[in-house]
Amino acid sequence: MTAIQTPVTGAPVVAPARDRPTDDLIERARRLAPVIREHAEGMEKQRRVAKPVFEALANAGFQGLFAPRSLGGLEVDPLTAFRVVEEVARADSAAGWALQSGNVNAWWSARFHEDGVEEVYHGNANGVLVGAAFHPPQQAVEVEGGYRLTGRVPLASMISDTKWMLFSAFIMDGNQPRMTEFGPAMIAALLSTSELEILDTWHSLGMRGTDSADAAFKDVFVPSRRAFAVTPEFQRGKHFQGPLYRFPAVPIISLFSAAVLLSTARNAIDEFLKLAQGKVPMGSQKTVRDRGVAQAGVATAEAKWRSARAFFTQSLEHAWSRTIAGEPNTLEHRAELLIAGVHAASTSAEVTDLIQRLSGTTGIYVRSPIERYFRDAHTLRNHGFASENKLESAGQIFLGLPPDFPLLAF
Repeated sequence: MTAIQTPVTGAPVVAPARDRPTDDLIERARRLAPVIREHAEGMEKQRRVAKPVFEALANAGFQGLFAPRSLGGLEVDPLTAFRVVEEVARADSAAGWALQSGNVNAWWSARFHEDGVEEVYHGNANGVLVGAAFHPPQQAVEVEGGYRLTGRVPLASMISDTKWMLFSAFIMDGNQPRMTEFGPAMIAALLSTSELEILDTWHSLGMRGTDSADAAFKDVFVPSRRAFAVTPEFQRGKHFQGPLYRFPAVPIISLFSAAVLLSTARNAIDEFLKLAQGKVPMGSQKTVRDRGVAQAGVATAEAKWRSARAFFTQSLEHAWSRTIAGEPNTLEHRAELLIAGVHAASTSAEVTDLIQRLSGTTGIYVRSPIERYFRDAHTLRNHGFASENKLESAGQIFLGLPPDFPLLAF
C-alpha cells in the first residue's frame, strides 16, 4: 500500500500501490511543479509559457490526455484529465491552461478526415500542439478541394507555440452566410500557424502567461481534409472509436477552465491560511487567525470550494458512466454539465475574491501570491464556457425550451 494526498486537506489516505493508474498520472503531474514554479514569474512577464514548461508537459504525456492511444496519446477519461490539469494548475495557472489547447483540439480531431489527422499528427499527437479560437466565426468561401478563409480571431491561447490553429467560419455565398434549415452553414478549419499574422494584443488583467493574442489571416486555403462541418452528428475515424469521443463537447472544454479556476481558489485559501498565522491587522492586538471574521470567512471559502468541486467532479463521473455504458447523455444531462462548469468557475472567483478581501492590504501588492490569484480568477471566469451568461441556456432546457447555445447538442 502507498500513501497519497487528498486534494482538499493534504491528509494522507491509503490506496493500493499500482492498481490506480490515475494516481500515477497525478504523481507525475506533481513532479512537474518545481520546473513550472521556476519559470512562473518569467511566464507572467513574457506573457507566454516557457519552452521548458511546454517540454515538461509534453514529456509527461499531458498534451496527449485526450489524444487516441493509436496516435501516441493517453486517451484518458475526462475526470482523470480534470485531476491532472488541476494538479498542474496548482503550480501555475498558465501552465494548467496550456493543456487546454492541445487536448481539446485532439478531441475535436475525431471529426477530421483520416488524411487530415495523419497530416497533423504523424502518429504522435502528444508531440503536436494544436490551438483553437472558436468565436466569433470567420468567413469561408468554398473552392475546389477546400475553402479559403479570411478573418481576425481574438483569444487564440498559446498561439506563438502552436503548429496549428482551429477556427470556426461561416460558409459564405457572396456577402451572406449560406443558410441551412438549422441556421448558417458553419465549418471548423485547421490552419498552419505559419500562415497567420499574430497580433500582440494580450495585455490583460490576469492569465498573462497564456499568450492569448489575436490571429489574422486573409484568403488562406484550407484543404477539405483539414475542415469539418460543425454539426452534432459525424462519422468517427479509425483512431477515435473509444468512448471518449462520444462524450459531450461542453464538459470536454469546460473542464480546463474549471480545473484551473478551482486550483487558483485552492491556492488562495492555502496562502491565506499561512498569512493568517502571523499577520496582525491595524488597530488590533490579535492575529488574523484569532479574529472571528477570518474564521467565518475561511469556513465559508472551504464550503463553497468543496461543494463546487464535488458538483463538477460528480457530474463528470456520472456522464462518463453513462457514456461507457452506451447510454445517452440527454440535453438535461448536458445542461447539468454546463451549470456544473459555470458554477465551479463563478464560485472559484467568489472564493478568491473573499480571500483577497480577508487578506487586507497584503492582497493588493504584486509581491503577494493572492494578488495574482485574484487577477487570474477574475480573468478566466469570463471564458465563453465559464461565463455565467451560459446559465440561461441551461435554464431554457430545464424549462422545456430549446437552448440558444448550439454546442450543447454536441
